[in-house]
Amino acid sequence: MGFHSLFARKLRAWRATVGAHGRMTQEAMADLLGVSVDAVGKYERSVSFIRGDLEHRLVERLGWSRADVLACREDWEGRQQGQGGGGYSMLGHDSLERFFDGSLRKAIQAGLTVADAEFGELPPDFAPDSDRFVPLYEATTGQWAIALKGDEIVAKWMLPFLLPEDETLFRKRTFRESSLSVDRLRRPIFPGQYFGYCPALVVRSGHEAVAPLLVSSFVASLEALARRDVVLSAIGTILVSPGGAQLCRDLGMVHLGQHAQFEAFGVWVLEGNQIASSIFGRKSAVLRRYYSAVFPA
Repeated sequence: MGFHSLFARKLRAWRATVGAHGRMTQEAMADLLGVSVDAVGKYERSVSFIRGDLEHRLVERLGWSRADVLACREDWEGRQQGQGGGGYSMLGHDSLERFFDGSLRKAIQAGLTVADAEFGELPPDFAPDSDRFVPLYEATTGQWAIALKGDEIVAKWMLPFLLPEDETLFRKRTFRESSLSVDRLRRPIFPGQYFGYCPALVVRSGHEAVAPLLVSSFVASLEALARRDVVLSAIGTILVSPGGAQLCRDLGMVHLGQHAQFEAFGVWVLEGNQIASSIFGRKSAVLRRYYSAVFPA
């Protein structure tokens, strides 16, 4: 989960992957952007955001996309506006304190309530059951995010890593989310390839405008993993709502077929060798570089 601003996380992620010995200093970053070292420090501590007349340097000198810069600005403005603002923002320390009494568990449970309302009645094997999912969220900090508009949760994503035997079930289209538990998660402790399963990608109706910010938060998480040489062999999801198919296509995912036991649910996957050319790779030079190296054409 991103308690720091999206801009802070992306800037640190970029700086950590370039320069001498694979890491650029804050001094070198300041020279590159034409700002003071103190300014870079404030950016990375989420104290301030780059001046509007300098935003173009993020594109021209760091190679960021304009969509990334816009998402960072929207996230920053949403954080500054707080409860009275109309912008979107990602859940962070301030909003956790303000809206959820500082309780991560309350925020997680509120997100599950939103998912339950959006997906409607689901079979127990796929229902966002609080008893099962709250511990999963608590055990996978950094592998999920919640988007807000004011004090309202409007979107979220989650990406735990499956054990190899559960990946096999997924590809056979027989995997059930009811089998997910804390002791059946694969932890990204060591470098290597991991299979990411997305049990929750929720965008509430009427809040489609939050999508760029949500994608940027996901990209920032993948970048943080890539800096530790943790890459995804694939990203899989099982659609439980009809509207999700177009979203999966937009993300570059491939339809493996319908679930073997629940024929209304589609099984989709984005293979690791497609991530560099996917929307995630297009939004991040870091991901393009890492995934192109791990999965050469």
